[in-house]
Amino acid sequence: MMQSVLRTTAIALLLATVCASAAGPGNDVRLRYKWRDEAGNLHYADSVPPEATRLGYEVVNQQGVVVRRVERAKTAAELAATKAAAEKLAEEKRKADDAARNDAQMLAAYPSEEDLRKSLQAQIDLITQNIQATEVGIASQEKSLAERLVHAAEQERNGKPVPAPVQKQIDTLRTGLTDQKAFLERRTADRAAMEKQLVADLEKYRVLKQRQEEARK
Repeated sequence: MMQSVLRTTAIALLLATVCASAAGPGNDVRLRYKWRDEAGNLHYADSVPPEATRLGYEVVNQQGVVVRRVERAKTAAELAATKAAAEKLAEEKRKADDAARNDAQMLAAYPSEEDLRKSLQAQIDLITQNIQATEVGIASQEKSLAERLVHAAEQERNGKPVPAPVQKQIDTLRTGLTDQKAFLERRTADRAAMEKQLVADLEKYRVLKQRQEEARK
């Protein structure tokens, strides 16, 4: 009986020793904090001091293995710069995505280069017709204005005042001519821009078509 008790006690002590060994320093989950001060000196602590928060620190386990890194606190200027950089990257990505989508739409809308050319030329022709109609209207208004100016001049030579309706017509025609000439100038600029765009779009289309064909090979 006594031997049995001693044997049981010995086994219990052995198990306790094994368990204590298994739960030794290798399995200690207690963490510490490591950082370097501004002079480069290394420090350890059981809690995070303000200096470490400001400079950045590492969380290490009992074996000194880094389990997490915490960057130093950024200044307002650095935070603003980081935000600006992120916004710039996002904007660049948005533009790239838009460009890719527009390229895909161009290829889908125009099966051939000639289809694209005809579409763009049709827009240019429409602007040209608009310009021509405006030029006709300007010529007509200039003729009407000249006639009324001649009539007004005759009245003045005869010592008579220019009739109010005639003067009003003159003022209206002058205002209309100013507006029409400004419109003509804008439409002429639009046509020049479209003609330039035609050349650029055709060149771009050729590049996209070539890439598309190479991707199919």
